[in-house]
Amino acid sequence: MKLNKWLFSTGIATLALVLASCGTQSSSKKQDKTLSVTATQAMATADPDKADDVVSQEAIAQFMEGLYTTNTRGKVVPAIATKVVKPTNGGKTYTFNLRHNAKWSNGAPVTAADFVYSFQRQVDPKTKSQEVGHVAEIQNATAITKGKKAVSTLGVKALGKYKLQIKLIQKVPYFNYRLATELYPLNQKFTEKYGNKYGTSAKTTLANGPYVLKGWNGTNDTWSYSRNAKYYDKKAVRIKTVKVQTVKTNTTAQNMFESNAVQVTQITGTQVADAKQGALKKQLKITKMNQLYFMLWNQKRAELKNTALRQAVSYAMNRQSLAKNVLKDGSVAATSLVPTGNTKNPTTGKDFNADTGNLYPYSPAKAKEYWQKAQASLGTKHLTLQLLTNDNDINKSVAEYIQAAIEKNLKGVTVNVKSVPLTNEISTLNKGNFDFATLGWSSDFQDPVDFLNKASITNSVDFGKFNDPQYEALIKTIAAGTQSKTDRYQTMQAAAKMIAEKQGVTPLYQTSAAHLISSKVGGVHVTLLRDVLYRYAYWK
Repeated sequence: MKLNKWLFSTGIATLALVLASCGTQSSSKKQDKTLSVTATQAMATADPDKADDVVSQEAIAQFMEGLYTTNTRGKVVPAIATKVVKPTNGGKTYTFNLRHNAKWSNGAPVTAADFVYSFQRQVDPKTKSQEVGHVAEIQNATAITKGKKAVSTLGVKALGKYKLQIKLIQKVPYFNYRLATELYPLNQKFTEKYGNKYGTSAKTTLANGPYVLKGWNGTNDTWSYSRNAKYYDKKAVRIKTVKVQTVKTNTTAQNMFESNAVQVTQITGTQVADAKQGALKKQLKITKMNQLYFMLWNQKRAELKNTALRQAVSYAMNRQSLAKNVLKDGSVAATSLVPTGNTKNPTTGKDFNADTGNLYPYSPAKAKEYWQKAQASLGTKHLTLQLLTNDNDINKSVAEYIQAAIEKNLKGVTVNVKSVPLTNEISTLNKGNFDFATLGWSSDFQDPVDFLNKASITNSVDFGKFNDPQYEALIKTIAAGTQSKTDRYQTMQAAAKMIAEKQGVTPLYQTSAAHLISSKVGGVHVTLLRDVLYRYAYWK
């Protein structure tokens, strides 16, 4: 779910030199050796218009390519577009010339019509995309998703076979990142051949990026990326095959790395603490992410609609202890609904959260006080709640912590944990068949709005259905793009403070990613904005 962030400065010329240097170090024969890596969950879909989980989006980035992409430092660089363009019409109109040598893995050319089709398909209500927010700033997108305008009225037009125009409803400072990390073309003929089954297996997926998806039947825990012979820059893709295996336990991931069964993996908790001090120290890379992990509440259930209950639960959480003693991976306690480092005060340069202060303190006394208020309004002293989470080690450990904290500080509340595979969790959330749940959001651009709207009805993944008119008014003002930078910042501050009072969603911690990367492999970089792109990897 995703996922907003960005900076850095290494030009294309520098990147080309880096890749050229890799070529001099590595023979083509060495690059034929398979690179083995892990994923924390199985893929849910390979359809870029439908993917709303981090693992699927990370996978799609390996075999799909949009108008832009990012380099090893997270900087936006051209991909299918020939250059990063400057918008006209007050920042609302983008006109792109596309490269003529981009092809799909079946040999068909990648054209402007492919982008038009994909974007229209994403806003089409029939597609039921959970990520229509990716295109929400394009003209008429919102009206189309609500069924009020025809799909053909979307502000995306093919001006020629290799010329594309996008019109926005307003200036969007982070739109380049949408184009680099969220928005992809689709070949209409191939996609419509499989209809709703598109992207449900490797067979029903078509690639236009550095790799082609192989060996995925839609449910299995292993798959691979094979270098795309039709990719326009295939010579720069050093490693021929990348094999992915889902590993849900930390000890298994580390053991596989130590035995060289995998060369790139993610670890958490005590494994990170141990690796910092042990033999793996030089192969450990920790990156703070623009991601937030939070609890969401099903507002369709009377008990969970009670603000005092949600406040009580929030005060029962010792987030500092959770980060230090449970996660142990560099993650930090959330102090607002916006990750630290996401945004600075345009006047003072202070971090967003330095201005909000800690909006989510730990207070057993206040937890008890609000629980008593909730008991009075609900007319009961006992409550049993089910906490829904996905079933990897991290999320199960966090769920157990939440369960223990609530039952310790809110006497009379019983929490039952239900851990299921991510695909099942998303399905259950979509159906509204839950009490409260844990979920992570990873943003692809650096702006508070993508986190603040997690408590808004404008959120494309609005599982909890929280709806507060005052909060919606603030979100509407923030999104309108009519305020000065200073005024918009102050409105976002007000929104962060309001949602802490009303607990539309309840943030827990900002994630950090700890990766073990083999010293035998180069070009593997995790940035603030996204996970590894294997197109840059090479065997040393």
